[in-house]
Amino acid sequence: MIIITATFILADPESRPEAISKAIPLQQATRDSEPGCEAYVFSPDPAEENKVAVYELWEDRDSLHAHFDHQNYFNMGSMFGEIGLAGAESKKWRVTACEPVYDETPRARADFFSEDEQAPEDPIIVAGYIDLHDPSERQDLLAESSSLQLATRNDEPGCQMYVFSADPCKEERIAVVEIWDNYDSLHQHFDHENYFNMGNLIRSTSGRDSNHRKFRCDLSEPVYDENRRARADFFTLEQ
Repeated sequence: MIIITATFILADPESRPEAISKAIPLQQATRDSEPGCEAYVFSPDPAEENKVAVYELWEDRDSLHAHFDHQNYFNMGSMFGEIGLAGAESKKWRVTACEPVYDETPRARADFFSEDEQAPEDPIIVAGYIDLHDPSERQDLLAESSSLQLATRNDEPGCQMYVFSADPCKEERIAVVEIWDNYDSLHQHFDHENYFNMGNLIRSTSGRDSNHRKFRCDLSEPVYDENRRARADFFTLEQ
């Protein structure tokens, strides 16, 4: 599996609703029609009004390579180009292990409890979704969560990304993507007040279903090479 994470910074924050609206059919088309696409989310960051958070999960290199040649990819790039970006940072991650965040207890685990071997210094991505039984609760929940999201990003060592955002294609869905430097930073997060406060906020809703996985990654690099070409292979590796 290969994960892509990105943050787009819009030149004009007021253009974000238009960008998200225009991205909806492109996201849905990619999810529905491109083989190997397990997740494809471009969503508004609730904590920073000029940012769009991106999370993609692809089955393998071939599926991601095909995406980079697909009209959906070109249409999404053209749309954001027309909207206008002040900056962007994108990475792709090579996944070496994947399992649920919660064990059978259920308890949030930073270690890979289903694996025989651990790699405690490798980055870990936590990603998934929360589906609210009452979609009308989503806007207020995300607004209230924005301070907790910022606190996690700013105050917790090893947090590279922490976004709970509205999936534009599903009115009931909150998309989740977190990036942690290593086992220790994620383990500390699971003992942090921010984690417990976010959990309490989510549990305050009238009901929900969720699916979260954690992914151990042994390599990350830019999506684009020095020629500004999107690459599905890990080109920084020595050949």
